[in-house]
Amino acid sequence: MMPTNLYKTIVVEDEFLLCENVVEKIHAANMNFQVIATAEDGETALQLIEKHLPQLVITDIKMPIMDGLELCKELYSFYPSIQILIISGYNEFNLAQRAIEYGVKGFLLKPVSLEKLASALSKIRISLDSQKEKVASSVPENLKSMTKEQIANSVEQYLKENFTQQITLGDISKKLGFSPDYLSHIYKKQKNCSPIKYLTALRINHAKHLLLNHSDLDIESVGLMSGYPDPVYFSKVFKKQTGLYPSQFSKGKDIE
Repeated sequence: MMPTNLYKTIVVEDEFLLCENVVEKIHAANMNFQVIATAEDGETALQLIEKHLPQLVITDIKMPIMDGLELCKELYSFYPSIQILIISGYNEFNLAQRAIEYGVKGFLLKPVSLEKLASALSKIRISLDSQKEKVASSVPENLKSMTKEQIANSVEQYLKENFTQQITLGDISKKLGFSPDYLSHIYKKQKNCSPIKYLTALRINHAKHLLLNHSDLDIESVGLMSGYPDPVYFSKVFKKQTGLYPSQFSKGKDIE
């Protein structure tokens, strides 16, 4: 078991040697970060994040299946307490800067030097130490009166009522008075599913209903009404969940 004073870290990089190099340097920096897993793409990383709930994710930008920007967007929406550090090539730096709106804490250019990595980790460690102290000093009153089942049910009800809107786990956190990571952990324990997976299921099922029963709606409108304002991202998620693109599904083709 990992010592409790170490911060869990996941590295996401599709180049094996570079990934190994970053992992070695994280441990060499001796900043209380322990790499517990690595991934070659954002989708795999998201599964590991849902399982381990790390405090830090270090990710590349250009990767297959789900790139670093999409991963940052997902973390910002559903795991806002997780710190994000981006590594990118020089020609990707402008792209990486777009992730600022997703709360990214820093950028490192490849090849990553130990000195710059240690400096970035030092700043993140200060932030995480501060978070830990804040949580330790304030236990919400809600925690004393609500059971874990009630908390999970409250999260589920909020998602049911608001899934067509642009909601985040941070919004639910403010509504219920618990930290985002705590809500995610409790929900997964009680429901055997992460909040983000449940939200995705709600949205895709609603989209399927609209596609089958409202043929006058275009794909962009269906996505928007289902909580996906970006039609490209909507199509990608729909294809992943059903095996078909929305346009194929709306034509009545059987799902494989």
